[in-house]
Amino acid sequence: MNRRELIAGIASVGVLGGAGAVLTGGLPSFGDGGPETEHDESDRNPLEVETIDAEGSEDGTFTVPTDGVTTIMFFTTGCGNCQAQMPRLADAREELVDDHGDRVQFLSATYQTPETLPEADLHEWWTTHSGNWHVGYDSGLASTYSVVGFPVTIVVDTDGEKHWEETGVQSADRIVGAVESVLETETFDDAADDTSSPEQEA
Repeated sequence: MNRRELIAGIASVGVLGGAGAVLTGGLPSFGDGGPETEHDESDRNPLEVETIDAEGSEDGTFTVPTDGVTTIMFFTTGCGNCQAQMPRLADAREELVDDHGDRVQFLSATYQTPETLPEADLHEWWTTHSGNWHVGYDSGLASTYSVVGFPVTIVVDTDGEKHWEETGVQSADRIVGAVESVLETETFDDAADDTSSPEQEA
């Protein structure tokens, strides 16, 4: 009986201690977001991804957002679905570039680092899977857009706002549709200007 009362007393102290911690420190927070988990898109600073010299890519940086609507695929080289996504992304890119030119941009960003995936190995993977657009190492892009998992494909407008996100293998048609829906809302400096004055009658 005394032992049972002792155990109950210890349990009560644990509960009270936990309640005190909540009162003094608040509920535990999981992640960085806190009360402001939604990013203010208008205040987002441009982000740079370190790119490598490979087919369709060059050694340097790729800045998001760009002057065009940007499709970004997050991947790892050991992921089978990431490999399966590559030809579909290539087909979508080919169609979109044919129809819209520089108004569309493509980037693939690996979660791996140059330490865990040397540039030569990333180059080999890129060549094996027929990549032909910018590729590099993610250094904060995924966390900024709250992207988790792979492959994940997102579409970002010229202001840096994310409009579409899907995890897993996506068809070229779905990607094209997502990009074109964003293109419809964008205005570009080189858009056709039909403001010429009407012909005057003699």
